[in-house]
Amino acid sequence: MKNQDVFDFVKDLLKVYYIPVRCFSLPGTDVSMLDQGLRQSILHYDNTQKLTEDFFQTVQCQKLYFLTDSFQCSYMVLRIPDSENAMICGPVIFTQLQDNELKDFLAKQQIPQELYEPLREYYQSVAFVPFQSWFLNLFTLLAERLYGRDNYELIDTNFGDLDQWPNYYNQYFRINEQPFASVQMIEARYEDEAALIAAVRDGNEAKALEIFAKFSNHLVPARMNNKLRDAKDYCIAVNTLLRKSAEAAGVHPIHIDALSNQNVQMIEQLTSLEKCVNFQNECVKHYCQLVRKYTLGKYSAMTRKVLTYISTDLSANLSLKTFADLLSVSPNYLSALFKKEVGISLTEYVNRSRIQHAQRLLITTSLPLKTIAQQCGISDIYYFSRLFKRITGTTPKAYRENRDANRVHNI
Repeated sequence: MKNQDVFDFVKDLLKVYYIPVRCFSLPGTDVSMLDQGLRQSILHYDNTQKLTEDFFQTVQCQKLYFLTDSFQCSYMVLRIPDSENAMICGPVIFTQLQDNELKDFLAKQQIPQELYEPLREYYQSVAFVPFQSWFLNLFTLLAERLYGRDNYELIDTNFGDLDQWPNYYNQYFRINEQPFASVQMIEARYEDEAALIAAVRDGNEAKALEIFAKFSNHLVPARMNNKLRDAKDYCIAVNTLLRKSAEAAGVHPIHIDALSNQNVQMIEQLTSLEKCVNFQNECVKHYCQLVRKYTLGKYSAMTRKVLTYISTDLSANLSLKTFADLLSVSPNYLSALFKKEVGISLTEYVNRSRIQHAQRLLITTSLPLKTIAQQCGISDIYYFSRLFKRITGTTPKAYRENRDANRVHNI
């Protein structure tokens, strides 16, 4: 299916659900078109045009931009390949505001009460999507078709800078006041947990997010009066569940531990119930990405150890003899086993890993070439340059000078 056919299919699908889809030429778009007239027609606030244009000037190919503004409206933006055009989908809302919630929202956003009725009508006109995961999954599948699997980046950003009002209003989807409703409810929760473990173990991000979206339907009992502390503890439980999923996928504990410890530190910095919910979704995505990057379940225990050692420290001595001595086997045996399971020699795998790391350093840092070579475990700068050119087809200097193009394609 051609790119245009893919776009047409997605646009037709979204129209069925009354979700706006627009294509426009970069670098900018009319704010009134973006938000269906909310800021200019209802709020009479028209200082957002420049900020909007500034944002769209940064839109790059092979990136999905998931935007959320101060009015709980969400958008998805992506650049159309091989063109100066972009597609924007939205606004959509994932939570319907009841009358009392809307009044509370207006008060906390310091918006005059006389705007209550126009805003109520506005929210009634905005497309409601009950499952955020469905919205995200649709566009990740579109990105896979347009750019290739694992060849794009999802950028989740707060678009609230467009607005002069602070975003105080928080939504949280758990029901803390009710205990477990029945044995069937408990069974359903455990079934969904098992399905989530299986999806994360496979690195299937779309499936994992779809399953996790069901978790808001389960009644989880409050364990303490402090709702934020209770939500943080639930985040820790989710992190633990996903950590065991990655372990079952064959990811080495050193990688799991790094992500898990980082998550625990982030959990303690969460300041609202809404941020706790968002963190849980991000946690699911990050563990799926970890599994796809580091899963070694198909390899023997010996090969898994070698691959883990290589990914842990590329500046170390990674020779065949070093690993053979470490694992108490002959170099010939290890060499044959590694090539049989991985498909290339151990030396070639190490070289490619080092050059891939060098590519990342060249486009993300200003380190001298000699320093980059040393950090990749290569002391001879001339050998480093020859090896880099053999693997990438260009010199390190030329690769860095073309960093904007290479940033998209870097592994």
